[in-house]
Amino acid sequence: IRLSTYRTACKLRFVQKKCNLHLVDIWNVIEALRENSLNNLDPTIELNVARLEAVLSTIFYQLNKRMPTTHQINIEQSISLLLNFLLAAFDPEGHGKISVFAVKMALATLCGGKIMDKLRYIFSMISDTSGIMVYGKYDMFLREVLKLPTAVFEGPSFGYTEQSAKSCFAQQKKVTLNAFLDTLMSDPPPQCLVWLPLLHRLANVENGM
Repeated sequence: IRLSTYRTACKLRFVQKKCNLHLVDIWNVIEALRENSLNNLDPTIELNVARLEAVLSTIFYQLNKRMPTTHQINIEQSISLLLNFLLAAFDPEGHGKISVFAVKMALATLCGGKIMDKLRYIFSMISDTSGIMVYGKYDMFLREVLKLPTAVFEGPSFGYTEQSAKSCFAQQKKVTLNAFLDTLMSDPPPQCLVWLPLLHRLANVENGM
């Protein structure tokens, strides 16, 4: 494993744990998005800080309801840390707005739980009604998700380039869910996303100890 890959996965794991997102899975994220009426919203719509904060509040308040009283998290701190990280990653110019699509991709990538569940959700965001991946949307996904390594100063290794999407599915005409999962879970995965399965492996190793 290249050092930059390991470093990126470790840094994002640190962010994940610091914000308590490792305790939240994709189903919890989907539920919070639904509660805030974001599940069917046009993905290009931009959320202001107050709406983003409301989504994060839902996630962490619901988390504390599921946690035993001895393991309650600091909700305000978790919201504040995650909000600031997302703004730094997706709104570096400081406009105070992040697109719905970017929020969904960031939360789906950084939450805990099974990687296959997360990838299925991501595919549902970037495929058409017949279950075929839309290349333009996959490109959008990479454009947003690769802002996460960039936010932890690993942009030189994993920043977005025009070639990123093309290098993942060069040969395939129609990419179905299974082809998408096979490609992203292959060994090695696409170079630009090689840190993503490793992030989950780190979590599994920690949980197994």
